[in-house]
Amino acid sequence: MSTGLYLGLDVGTSASKAVLVDVDGGVVARGRATHSAASRTGRADAEGWWASAVEAIGQLGGARSETVAIGLSVHSPVLIPLDEDGEPLDDGYRFDAPGLAGVVSAAATAIPTEVHSRIGNAYSPATAIAGAYRLMQRTDVARASRVRWLGSVGSLLGQRLTGEVAIDPSQASYFGCFDVIGGAQWIPAAAEALGVADDLLPPVRPAGEPLGPLLLAAAAALGLPSGIPVTVAGGDTPSAAVAVGLDARSDTLLSLGTTHVLTRWRDRPDTRNRRLLQRPHLSGGAWLVHGATNGGLALAEGAAQCTGSDSATGAAVAGTIGSAASLSIEEIPAAPFFLPHVIAERGPLWLSEPAAGFFGDTAGRASDPRLAAWAVVEGVLLADRLVLEHMTGDQGAPLTVAADLSSGGEFAQLAADALNRELRVVEEPHLSALGAARLTAEVGGVTMPPVSASVAFVPRPERAALVDSRWQEWRQVRSAHLGL
Repeated sequence: MSTGLYLGLDVGTSASKAVLVDVDGGVVARGRATHSAASRTGRADAEGWWASAVEAIGQLGGARSETVAIGLSVHSPVLIPLDEDGEPLDDGYRFDAPGLAGVVSAAATAIPTEVHSRIGNAYSPATAIAGAYRLMQRTDVARASRVRWLGSVGSLLGQRLTGEVAIDPSQASYFGCFDVIGGAQWIPAAAEALGVADDLLPPVRPAGEPLGPLLLAAAAALGLPSGIPVTVAGGDTPSAAVAVGLDARSDTLLSLGTTHVLTRWRDRPDTRNRRLLQRPHLSGGAWLVHGATNGGLALAEGAAQCTGSDSATGAAVAGTIGSAASLSIEEIPAAPFFLPHVIAERGPLWLSEPAAGFFGDTAGRASDPRLAAWAVVEGVLLADRLVLEHMTGDQGAPLTVAADLSSGGEFAQLAADALNRELRVVEEPHLSALGAARLTAEVGGVTMPPVSASVAFVPRPERAALVDSRWQEWRQVRSAHLGL
């Protein structure tokens, strides 16, 4: 058994996070560096990911010289056009890229029913990101002609580290031309409908499988031993599920980040409920189903509205949460209602256009900054509750929550109240990175224990009637605005 350290790197939507883990699963060091956040233009800075990864790993200090293997976790869906050398030809395309919805809609009509049934997800920009290649062909023919691979964030990261390009099933499942139901392979007929030649799609390899040895140049940039194995990247939420040991005995994992994601484990794919997102798990023979909202992004946008700024800093978000938490039960009924759909939503809300702001007869009350702060936090959490109840019904079972409590537990307590569930919080701010390290260690024969929840938040009974009343009114406001 190796006595060295395992490095887990998670390249998320707005930051890269790195951890060093020993053979017992203990975290020896952590690093975090931000990069360009999600933008309304639907594009993402591919070079920024590498820069933040270098910075985050550098923060691990001298202990990183003891690294024996590297595991990778990445956000998706993102499409990155890569050249013959595996280098990005352009920024990545996000699911909210302008024009992508039209490409995907046209492709959906061209795919035979029997083929579409194997894709496993409702067709949308979030589940058919490969269609973004057509956008590139329309705007830059010369550059599009140089594309060798249509990769993911994991494809780019793996190439920078090893020189090899690949994609795992958890990321490929959102390309719109991958067989989620019947087998881990591309579907040429679906790729053709999206305007993609199947030879542009990267090799599919399981997450955690060795991708290649760490290149000398990458090792020098990262301060790591050259030649150590680097494994194939997996999706960030599945990596978090690995970290907590989500399985048939578990209920639901709620990940609170730029995107809020609810995840459940299944032993087979769901061929009926296409409102949820699904994909193969990183552990063989299992699948994950997800419901997602723009939670953290909406919280930041709402905080910016509350503070009158162009963008919200972490301090502004913390201040908004603090203001919301300070309201008494008697003050809350006067608060307006806020819809948090700041960009298109996917699974199971499926909103193709943004729907955000203060609405309803009480919208004018948003001029009071404390009441507006309450509405923003409440709106974000009630959108999560919509997704949660679609996935699980009103069962009231406890949730395992991946959240960073370093700034306090006010948001977690408000979430327990709004969701009407006990929350069992895992106090690990880099959970996806930890899951990537754990998966890599398992492939190398080292079994690490899952991370356990260490803090519990329960709904406050004195707020139950108020929460229920606000929940019912918020749904009515939302339905009226969206015409549901």
